[in-house]
Amino acid sequence: MPKAPAKKTHALRFAYSTINWTTKPDMVATFKDIKKAGWHAVELFDHSLDWLGPPDYLRSILQGLQPGIFFGGIEVPVNPDTINIHKRRMDYAALFGTEQYGLVGGGRLRTRPPTAEEYKNLANGCEELAKYGADKGITLAYHPHVGCTIETEGEIDILLNETKKTMLCLDVSHIGLVGEDSVAHIRKYKSRLGYMHLKDWAAGKFVEIGQGTIGLDFGAILAELVAQKFPGWVVVEQSSSTVSPLESAKINASHIKSLGHKLESPEGN
Repeated sequence: MPKAPAKKTHALRFAYSTINWTTKPDMVATFKDIKKAGWHAVELFDHSLDWLGPPDYLRSILQGLQPGIFFGGIEVPVNPDTINIHKRRMDYAALFGTEQYGLVGGGRLRTRPPTAEEYKNLANGCEELAKYGADKGITLAYHPHVGCTIETEGEIDILLNETKKTMLCLDVSHIGLVGEDSVAHIRKYKSRLGYMHLKDWAAGKFVEIGQGTIGLDFGAILAELVAQKFPGWVVVEQSSSTVSPLESAKINASHIKSLGHKLESPEGN
């Protein structure tokens, strides 16, 4: 009897963020580092359009990396000028077939939680951008983040209840830092999950994945995404590191592969 073909499991799509090189780096050197570390796709983290340059120039220096995600920040109250800046960045991102646009903000006061009006203001800004992006094939994904308007599960619920097209960029480290469970969040918000951020935390700073002390189980996190046949990007977003950005990118690549995943985009993507 011939053996039955092995059951093919869902392959996740991985990308690497430029954040560790800062928002105004030497882009040529940044892309060379990310490519050298073994990554095939990139999240462009809050680079202004004048820094990225004309689309043909960016294409010429990407080293073959796929620009799957653009990312930016927003403040509360939402400024109309900021909304227009993000719309122009979405116009630019659409020229590359970018699927996701991540957004984080606004700053959170330590003296009090956000007000209902502030939640609503942020939600309205996100939804305006989500509708604008949808017409260009781009999903707007808000990133819950410590120190920002949306931190916790309860606040995520407020945002999602106030919006329809706005999706989420869940970051496992920020979920862990507010004492919540990443896998539970991935399950709960499955229908609104645009893409993921992976990084770790230890001793008061971000560290490479697998080196943290807040109990993040990256094997279980990725297994849950595989089980869901998650179609979005899984981005390693190493905010900072004690080694060079290149070395950090290599460490993160090695850990992803040690968990049984490939960095190459699955066939057909």
